[in-house]
Amino acid sequence: MIVDISLPFGLQLRAMQLQDSEFTEALFASTRDYLYSMPIPKNQVDFLVKQQFQMQQASYASSFPRAETFIVELYSKPVGKIIINNTAASLHIIDIALISDVRGKGFGSAIFRALKKLALQDVRPVRLAVDQQNSRAKKLYLELGFVVSESSATHDTLLWS
Repeated sequence: MIVDISLPFGLQLRAMQLQDSEFTEALFASTRDYLYSMPIPKNQVDFLVKQQFQMQQASYASSFPRAETFIVELYSKPVGKIIINNTAASLHIIDIALISDVRGKGFGSAIFRALKKLALQDVRPVRLAVDQQNSRAKKLYLELGFVVSESSATHDTLLWS
């Protein structure tokens, strides 16, 4: 079971609950801070970000109806979110995001290593897609041993097996 994976640094995963909705929406907004540099009023950007969040969640639910959402905690404090579609064919990481305070500190890598270890037990690949504009994330995934298996106009699909 995914919540039972062994994570270092005081990290743990727990199933998302209804009361986590505000946190996950704010986390999403923190990954869209570049939108606030646009020359439009803040309330319009807030509305745009909220719409993007709702569309993303609806798309994930439609495309991956059995996916599970987990809150990443550091010493019992929420610091991120990960959505995983766990099937017999693959462990598909649909989305992962961490709050800005913990980005770049090895926590994401630790989560990926633990998920790779889980997938190895069942001899199945770990799959994810990354926006081609997100060079920082793609660099991390390649360093972790993922390889590009296919590309679209906007995203690369990466596999680790």
